[in-house]
Formats: sequence, structure tokens, C-alpha cells
Amino acid sequence: MTLAFDHLVPVPIHGLLRQYPVPALNPEHYDEVLVRLSNAARVNQIYVVINIEELMNCTVVLEGENCPNNTNFRFNTNVVFDRNGAVIDRYRKINLFGELSRTPALTPDLGYFATDFGVRFGHFICFDLMFQVPAVQVVQKFNVTDVIFTTMWFSQMPYLTAVQIQEAYAYAQNVNFLAAGANNVRVGSAGSGIYSGKLRALASVMSGTDTTKLLVERVPKIPGRVNWTYTGPEHDLPRTQDNLYLKRDPSVSAHVTRVLVPGYQEFALSHNEVTCTFKINMTSRGGAKVPSYRASAQDGANTHGRRSIGVASCAVFACENDNITSCPYRKSSPQPDIVFEELEIEMKTHKHRYNNTLNCDNVVYFPSTLQRNNLPLNPDRFTFTERLQDGDVIQDGGQQNVTMKLKETEYDLLTFGIYGRIYDRDVNIDKGVTDDERRKFLKFIDFIYSNREIAK
Repeated sequence: MTLAFDHLVPVPIHGLLRQYPVPALNPEHYDEVLVRLSNAARVNQIYVVINIEELMNCTVVLEGENCPNNTNFRFNTNVVFDRNGAVIDRYRKINLFGELSRTPALTPDLGYFATDFGVRFGHFICFDLMFQVPAVQVVQKFNVTDVIFTTMWFSQMPYLTAVQIQEAYAYAQNVNFLAAGANNVRVGSAGSGIYSGKLRALASVMSGTDTTKLLVERVPKIPGRVNWTYTGPEHDLPRTQDNLYLKRDPSVSAHVTRVLVPGYQEFALSHNEVTCTFKINMTSRGGAKVPSYRASAQDGANTHGRRSIGVASCAVFACENDNITSCPYRKSSPQPDIVFEELEIEMKTHKHRYNNTLNCDNVVYFPSTLQRNNLPLNPDRFTFTERLQDGDVIQDGGQQNVTMKLKETEYDLLTFGIYGRIYDRDVNIDKGVTDDERRKFLKFIDFIYSNREIAK
């Protein structure tokens, strides 16, 4: 659940909530939002995770809070209620994506909570998914197998559309992943799902219309251990899929790439320390506008939300034509013009690195796939294998090999490849916020939360 922008809610988890943990029973102390949700949790006997905009008023003494300045702070925050309506956890978003009116968590505390049914959950917010802290650390440090994710994602081809990266995260970390995404197709926000380890989504939706949908599915305690029928991905109507705005990765033109041609081809592309070997058999069925495809190798950094992040990738993605500036591309027509009879990618990449301070990996590889219907390929339809040439996985070992291969013929592919995050290359390049940047941000927020066109 995500509330409207600019409703500010104090969450005194180190103060009043220790004395009065159930807002429903002590409504005089709390904002109406906390009271109503606490009551809903009590009445329905359920756990609730809510995403809010939190206010911390540091002009007064606040017990247990880190107040560096005598002012107000705004945080993007998850609040967790138990079945009794008590607030049991608060997590402040660490990695902001723009959000110029908010402050990142002043201390990088991880979000996690235990339940009465024997499962401990981690939880984090939106852009946090891209970073080692908290997305990798909360799972590996605390051996968490279930993660809750609140988001208003801005989908970007070829690797970072919403359901695509959600399913890839669940696969790579082998966790149950419950993702609740806000929906605004004008800005590319859509995508929710319930995932279990290396299976396809137990339930997912990537809608091309502005809508609200409740996803309900049975989830195993051990990720991937499912022996019952489940819903699976919900396929949007072809005529509505085109309504969802998809951003394009501007760094693609700097990758080392090669245009694919019909028939069998085997070749290697190298960029810095990464070598990608491709074995491809591709058939063209003709058509008025047959999309082009490129193989790509990248070993460097991309910029997202004032952060430079380390990336290594080997992939094949669709383009509108043979010009690299037309990549990546999503063709509107469902006509299967290009068929991949064979597609195998072997990536020779960085030494595995483990962070003994954070107790988690510094490098993680994700299987990344996207189809024309804006959903990822069923993991049953490919293999994804990681192995080390030498060295132990917990120590600095030898160079790593990652292989991804189609099991059968596929068409309508937009992306197929290996997306790696090299976390110890990340750099915060934020140099402060100008008045003009703040003005543009507020206009964008107004555009998101209204039906008006964005002002020039």
C-alpha cells in the first residue's frame, strides 16, 4: 500500500510506540493513518507493511532518534504492523531515486521482522533493490528467505523493467519476494508480483492501464518448493501493453556490440575485464519492419538517480534498426518476425568478492529476460549456471564464468542475457540540489499525482 504524496506521518518507534505499541488502542497519540492501519491489522488478524512519507520533527527532543540538525526531516518509510495492530518495525529508505524533498536514512538500518508462523521477513523500498545495502545484505547477513518490497518503479529497457528485475532478484537471491508496485503508466510505473526462488512468478502483473489489483497466492516456506497449482503471470491485452511508458538505457550506445544476422553465428565480445561468448542461431520470418538484434558486452558503470553503479553484462537485445541509437526497442506488433533456434551466452567475468564487513557478496549476477508482452521469460525455458574457475566462493577466487542458455526455440524476445552488479564500484555522485532541480522535481511530482500534463 502506498499513500498519496505529501501526507506526513510521524513514526516514533523509539519513543511513544514503546509505551503504546498499538495505535488503534491509543489513537490520541498517533496520525490517523497509523490508527486506521493498526485497527485493520487487528480486525483481520494479519501482518501489514505500509509505505508512507515519514516526518521526524527534530525541533523537539525525540527519544532514541538521530537528529543532526534542529529541523524537520522527511523519509520514505515502511512501517510494519503485527496481527495485534502493534508497530513492530520501521525501515527508512537508504537509496533515494531523486526524491529531492526527502532525506535518505541517517543510519543504514536494515528492515526485518519475525512472525508467529516461523518466517522472518526482510523489507526495503524501490531503488533500494539496486544496491548491496539493503537488498543483498538483508538476505545474506540474516539468512532471510522472504522479502517484502514496496515500490513505484520507473521501468527501463533492456534490463530494468519492473517484473523483469523483481523476478531476477528472487531467482538470484533464491528468496520468496512479495513486490507491491504503484501503477502510473504515463511514467512507466507498473509491475507487482509474488515470486518464489527460481520458479516463474507465482503471480505477477505488468499492466498497461492505470488500475489497482490485489495479488493473492500461497507461498512456500522454502523458496521454490511448490507442488500445487498457482496463478502465474497475468498477460495484459496486446492493445494495452503499448500504453506503458518504458525508458531506454542511455548507456547502451557505449557498450561493445555487434549486429546479429540470420543463421548460425559464434563470436566473442570483450569490454575491459569481461568477455562474452555467443552461440546464436537466428531465423528471420520477414515482414515489413523486422527488428534488428545486437549482442552486447559491458563492463563499467551506469548512472541512476545521482548514483554511479558498477555493472557487467552480456546480452542480446532488440533494436529498431541497425543503428545502435535505436537500441533497446520494443516492437508494438505481436508478429513473431525473429525466431531464436539457439541462444547461448558464456560470460567470463570478475573474480568473486565477498564483503566481510557487510557479510554479503560484492558481486551478484542476475538472469535478465524480457518479452514483447513486458514480462520475463519463464525460468523453465532457460538454464543459468555460475561457476568459479578457481578459488572459493567466500574468498577472492579465480575469474568467474556465468552461462545462460535457451532450452528451446523462442520468439518475441526483447532481452536475453546476464546482468551483473559490481557493488564495490558504486559511487555517490550527488553534489547537492540546485533550486532549478528542486523546481523540476516538484513539477514531476505534481505530474505523477495529478491528471495534468507536466509544465514546461
